[in-house]
Amino acid sequence: MWILWPAFLVAGVAELVFFSLFDPFDLHFFGAPLALSRETIYAMGFFGFWGLGIASSALTLFLESPPESSSAKGVRGSGG
Repeated sequence: MWILWPAFLVAGVAELVFFSLFDPFDLHFFGAPLALSRETIYAMGFFGFWGLGIASSALTLFLESPPESSSAKGVRGSGG
């Protein structure tokens, strides 16, 4: 839940901002216009932004976690 809900909220905001600036029918994929309905393009955009938000939240939690201590591995320090 620490990853999915923040990503969901960010995806909603990102979709609102992105599609307020760009019309779905003006988007092209490798030079060809998308032959999809407007709702399908909105849904694909939402899930794409949600995926980016999930990756961002997961990376944040990964980098926030403390490293394993050397005493937990049974390695002695240089002090003897």
